Amino acid sequence: MVARTQAGLASGSKPVRSAASRAVRRGAVLGSARTLTAALALAAALALVLSLTPGFAGMLTPGCTGALSAVAYADEPAEGDNAVNTQQLPDSSFIYDTSIGDLAQADSYFDNQTVQVVGEAVGDAIRSGLDGRHRWITLSAEGDSSTISVHMTSEQAAKIDTFGKYGARGTMLQVRGTFYLVCPDHDGISDLHAEVVTVVSRGEEVPDEFDANAFVPGIVTVVAGLALLGVFYWLRERQR
Repeated sequence: MVARTQAGLASGSKPVRSAASRAVRRGAVLGSARTLTAALALAAALALVLSLTPGFAGMLTPGCTGALSAVAYADEPAEGDNAVNTQQLPDSSFIYDTSIGDLAQADSYFDNQTVQVVGEAVGDAIRSGLDGRHRWITLSAEGDSSTISVHMTSEQAAKIDTFGKYGARGTMLQVRGTFYLVCPDHDGISDLHAEVVTVVSRGEEVPDEFDANAFVPGIVTVVAGLALLGVFYWLRERQR
């Protein structure tokens, strides 16, 4: 009887194992299918996003070679304004957007550096040299008494329509160039050699307007002085 029971158990365990193994296989297959479906959905979503992104739409479209041909590589020379001059030497200078007041009190830190200032053209244009190709221009800081001498070409100086003086506001210029604390070409003075001169605003005449109220304090002072003089004269006559 024990042997029969063991035989029955042995014979009945095979179907149980077979059913369990089939369930495991079915679960594995379903899991793989779900994973594959999720991966395909993720790839489709990524392709949709890239197709909506500018620059990628043509690359994702089969047979569209126009977008790929527009891609520039480092070994291909650029055209137009984007062309790179391979013969250009390295430049270690910087542009300092500074003020005329800073240059008027500058130290060696600004010497031989590229700077950019904005100021009013005052005084007059003075010829530099015998050839007449350059001019000396004085720039004055707005709201300040600081000035700087600028050496520029005659063509650049011709952009000035009005020089600042009594009754006139000079042309506002933006000048970019090299600042020399002790210029080796102009007897060691501090100056600015202009490279780019841009007109910020045109000059204009500013005539004085007659203001009667400005004479009121003077008139009051004269009247008070005459009154005191009359009182002094009257007191002196009484003492006689």
